[in-house]
Amino acid sequence: LSAAGVTEMLAPNDRSSRAMRPPTLSESGTLPSGVAFDPAAGLLSGTPGVDTGGTYPITFKAANGVAPDATQRFTLTVNQLPAITSAASATLTVGGTGSFNVTATGYPSPTLSKTGTLPSGVTFDAATSLLSGTPAAGTGGTYSLTFSATNGIEPDAAQSFMLTVNEAPVVTSAASTSFRVGSSGLFTVTATGYPKPT
Repeated sequence: LSAAGVTEMLAPNDRSSRAMRPPTLSESGTLPSGVAFDPAAGLLSGTPGVDTGGTYPITFKAANGVAPDATQRFTLTVNQLPAITSAASATLTVGGTGSFNVTATGYPSPTLSKTGTLPSGVTFDAATSLLSGTPAAGTGGTYSLTFSATNGIEPDAAQSFMLTVNEAPVVTSAASTSFRVGSSGLFTVTATGYPKPT
């Protein structure tokens, strides 16, 4: 046989061997830090880094020399524990409107809730994560609260929170009194406010 004839006879088998070769895998798209794809092993693995919770759309491709290549759209979801990231205290003033935004991280996005008693005139809106209002007269003091963040990934996050309500001093005792010459007199001046007036 001529060399050309040998080539012609082997060509079908050569195509068959190409078709039987394991596909070569590849990945395109952004992965979270700490996660990688090993094309030789076909393995997506790793430990997602801090604050990488979310969804990552990527594409896998398989090629073996026989057209067309295969592609698959793939979504990697990285769940992340909830964490409350805002400060653990805030200060409002009686008669003044104020607000404080409670913030949290995690994936899925956490839902916030509050336990504990708030002063009259102040509320917490879980939908907007906003603690706000105008503290009523006589509510000066400190209020111990607990904020919780949940997103279905346990454990939930909890934060002990201290709300301080300042109140301007007011002298509450009578504006006059009488003493008698030669007799011991006593009158107590009283005041309210927070911090306690001196």
